[in-house]
Amino acid sequence: MASVLLAEDEFLIRAVLVDALSEVGVTCIEAPTGQHALDILAGDTPLGAIIVDIGLPDMSGEKVIEAAGLHRPGIPVIRCSGAAAPAATVGRTVHVFPKPYSAVELSKFVLSLMPVAGN
Repeated sequence: MASVLLAEDEFLIRAVLVDALSEVGVTCIEAPTGQHALDILAGDTPLGAIIVDIGLPDMSGEKVIEAAGLHRPGIPVIRCSGAAAPAATVGRTVHVFPKPYSAVELSKFVLSLMPVAGN
C-alpha cells in the first residue's frame, strides 16, 4: 500500500496521526512545513493520499493542495481546517475533514479513500 503524506506543523498532532494511521496499516511520510510537502509531491515517492493542514508555518496549505493537483492528480487530498474550504477547492479528489477531529476517524476516512492493494 502506498504511503500517506501528512503536511502538519504541530508535532503532537503529527505524532497522534502517525500512530492512528499505523494502527490501520498505513505508513505516513511527515512534512512539518509546506515546503517539505512540496518537495515530496515533486518527487517520485508513491502516495495513496495526502493530508494537509491549512495553517502551515511557511505557506497556506491551499498552496500544497494546488501543488498536489499539479504533481499528483487523482490522489485523494484531505483538507484539514477549522475554516470553511473555498468552493473551488473541493472536488472529486479534495475532501474536507473539519477540525477538531478524531485521529481514529480521520485514519479510517483516509483508509477508505486509498486504493486497495492489487486493484
